[in-house]
Amino acid sequence: MRKKLKALCSLHMLCATLFLFNLKAQTNNGFSIKGKVSDPNGGSLPYVNVFIEELDIGAVTNEKGRYQLEKIPSGQYTVRASLIGYKGRDRIVIVGDRGITGLDFILEEETQNLDEVVVKGKSEASRLRESAQAVTVVTTETVKLQAADMGDIMAKTEGVSVQRAGALGSNVRFSINGLADDQIRFFYDGIPLEFSPYAFGIANAPVNLIEQVEVYKGVVPIELGADALGGAINLVPQKIQNGLNGSASYQAGSFNTHRITGNISGANKDSGLFFSATGFYDYTDNNYKIDAAIANERGQLEQFEVERFHDGYRAAGADFVLGIRGKKWAKRLSVEGYYGDYDKDLQNSQFPGLIDQPSLGISNAVAGNPFGEVVFSTFSAGVNIDYALDFNSKWELGLKMGYNYNERESFDVGNNLYSWFGEVARVNQEAGEFGLEDNLITMSENVFARQQTTYSFNERHSIKLALSPTYTYRTADDLLVDGEFDPALDDNFLLNFVVGLEYTAEFAKGRLENIAFVKNYYQDIRSESVSPDVEGIQVLERNENNFGAGDAIRYNWSERFSTKLSYEYALRLPSQDEVFGDGQFILQNFELRPESSHNANLQWDYRSKSRAKMNWQLQGNLFLRQIDDLIRPFPVQNFELGNELFLQFQNVFSATSQGFELSGNISNILNGLTLSANTTYQDFRNTSKEGAFSIFEGDRIPNVPYFFVNGSADYRFENLFRSEDDFAVFYNLRYVNGFLIGFESVGLSQFKLGVPDQTVHSVGVTYNTKLQNVPTTLTVEVQNLSDAKVFDFFGVQRPGRAVFIKLTTQF
Repeated sequence: MRKKLKALCSLHMLCATLFLFNLKAQTNNGFSIKGKVSDPNGGSLPYVNVFIEELDIGAVTNEKGRYQLEKIPSGQYTVRASLIGYKGRDRIVIVGDRGITGLDFILEEETQNLDEVVVKGKSEASRLRESAQAVTVVTTETVKLQAADMGDIMAKTEGVSVQRAGALGSNVRFSINGLADDQIRFFYDGIPLEFSPYAFGIANAPVNLIEQVEVYKGVVPIELGADALGGAINLVPQKIQNGLNGSASYQAGSFNTHRITGNISGANKDSGLFFSATGFYDYTDNNYKIDAAIANERGQLEQFEVERFHDGYRAAGADFVLGIRGKKWAKRLSVEGYYGDYDKDLQNSQFPGLIDQPSLGISNAVAGNPFGEVVFSTFSAGVNIDYALDFNSKWELGLKMGYNYNERESFDVGNNLYSWFGEVARVNQEAGEFGLEDNLITMSENVFARQQTTYSFNERHSIKLALSPTYTYRTADDLLVDGEFDPALDDNFLLNFVVGLEYTAEFAKGRLENIAFVKNYYQDIRSESVSPDVEGIQVLERNENNFGAGDAIRYNWSERFSTKLSYEYALRLPSQDEVFGDGQFILQNFELRPESSHNANLQWDYRSKSRAKMNWQLQGNLFLRQIDDLIRPFPVQNFELGNELFLQFQNVFSATSQGFELSGNISNILNGLTLSANTTYQDFRNTSKEGAFSIFEGDRIPNVPYFFVNGSADYRFENLFRSEDDFAVFYNLRYVNGFLIGFESVGLSQFKLGVPDQTVHSVGVTYNTKLQNVPTTLTVEVQNLSDAKVFDFFGVQRPGRAVFIKLTTQF
């Protein structure tokens, strides 16, 4: 659309800059040090900190105990390996005209009791995993080298369900323990995702620009300032290291798919100045083949294999950060500017239908009519300020604030009606394939802040106050409406203000941690509109004020076994579309109440002995969600608008979700082999005793998967062709049990509509090497290896077998 040229020009400049720096890196890039950390019995030690203090360069060992330090100039250094509960070890090395391979460490256990261990120097991912918070941390160190996108990565996480209405760029529905849509909040570096270059959705955010993903389940930390009901997902960008660093990736494959990412960053240790610039560009035709039920020349339904012809996706974005750190007056101060732009063709409705009639030779074939001209686009741009200050050893201040402009456009003005063969079947007198003729631009301006003040009484006790206001002004313009009275031109104002107070305490010399918190949720809504039937401006106002609270406790029973218990009475405030409508198909509802839920988790972690040759880990979670005043769209008739049928969000029913998650991984079964698997069962049922949904009391909530399994295997060959090379073969499996799209008590079993069981396999190979001393990875991956017919939504067939090639380089 109109912003695309600007996006492409900026991306080309970024890629050119990366190319120049890459050339420089090839001639003067320094060297690498790599090796393995193990215990005296040869067992691998993960999460060990390996660092060179003279250069302020460090790394953390992976699950196989391996590490790699990059960009080491020639000279003599002390390399130190340290892990809580083990004696640290130093090794003096001399880096000459080549890198060092096989700098291994053997760490012995400390003799003192676990009670005496002080937790220091852990990575952020390790700190979160071992905290009392109900969080799953997914690092992208390995998966960013593969062809999977963020949606695929999240779908492999226990408790998380990802339903996609197609391939790359399609609408995505995330679910955590059954709760979905606006009940989950998404963040980028601690700020709402819609105030970032990835406003078009977390599933399509480029994996190569993300360092880790934090999945909070039901109990959300106060610093996110979220009114989430089911949990939150936070994308953490790559950290800016000292020196000049960068990376680039290019992925190409089936359906004319192309994905490009680039990053360059740098920091000066002496001055404290740092910068980062990132960019991405995605394009795909999504012209994969599906089976469709189409009437033949005799008017009888017949199954045909057809190619999707109007499902293209184009996205581009850039982000630039400039700042300073390590000063007395600023632990960190940075300014960030960003933009993101995407266009998406719409091939079909969300639920086009599915026909399964073996007697007619039709097996799960798409039945709905396709669209040939409907297009949606989104543009997001803004600026953020990030400031952090340690007043002294007691006080810490963190502040993030910013401004964002967001614009969405829908375009559906065609009279042509298309067939699945990509041809015009007939010309309709009324325009609009999706519904009524439509060309609507929705514009919003957003101002937000996330402020945290922490006071530490000592190393074991602290208190934190978090203030999180978000103010939004929204209006729209229906380009097809002439004259003064355009309903879309209403001025809508929304203020959400979440305040959190948290107390963290450790007891038993760190074995017991407790986090207690309270939250206040305030919402102020105002709408100003004009009407041809009423003189002057009509004003509607309303505000809500509610409280929530929770507690999370973690206890380490031993070095190998720990448990967590967490609870929150959570609320979710109605969103803009739910309150104001969308100016098209959704009517406003100022009477909406917040959703509320009692959320509880009981988690446990059990792992192998630290000295075991074979490392393994088992984790489990029992969860309960008791939700009231659930907000759902409901069909209503509006007599003022010609008795048309519209949607309106209403507080329609209550529900309970309960179930379990189980995950495990094991490495060193054979040298180089790693296996992992997880499974989730969630029993999500309607518990309404009154209202429109009381007749379905006890039924499963429709269109929500309730049982799914993920599995993976990775086998790595080291020094296969050259001393610093490694070659890996990986395999992934996903199974989703079939589920109904309507309430299970309605209709006869043979006529109930549902999504069938899904089993998808993928395989790939990854080759890591160095070209001109620059780490480079080539990956070839085959997704949906068996070419299974896959559906996440009823009647929306997802891609079959697809092949992708990805090249990644970093310096």
